[in-house]
Amino acid sequence: MRVKNGLSAHFKEANGSSRPGVDWVVEMTQGDKTYFVRVRALLADEATRATRKDEAYQSHTAMEYLDTQLKTGWHPADEKEHTIYLSNPLPSLAQPGSAGSTQPWWKLW
Repeated sequence: MRVKNGLSAHFKEANGSSRPGVDWVVEMTQGDKTYFVRVRALLADEATRATRKDEAYQSHTAMEYLDTQLKTGWHPADEKEHTIYLSNPLPSLAQPGSAGSTQPWWKLW
């Protein structure tokens, strides 16, 4: 599984409002078959500026979501709209220097 590309934009929601986010296209390979799955990752209201800029966090979260879907029985050939809302990462799970990290991205030696 890997992110093929992403389109950052404002997307309309069911209630008519728009919300910033990214349409991630994830390439999934199973045997000799390749599937391309779109995950719309919308930013939650409480998302910090760092979270909004952290494309690595956003794309990894989209792939983690698809991994969870696979584990619950979904198959990439099944048509489904995938929409998730991205909030801030938990500090305990964040990588140093990422949006939810309390550690700096640099290190003194």
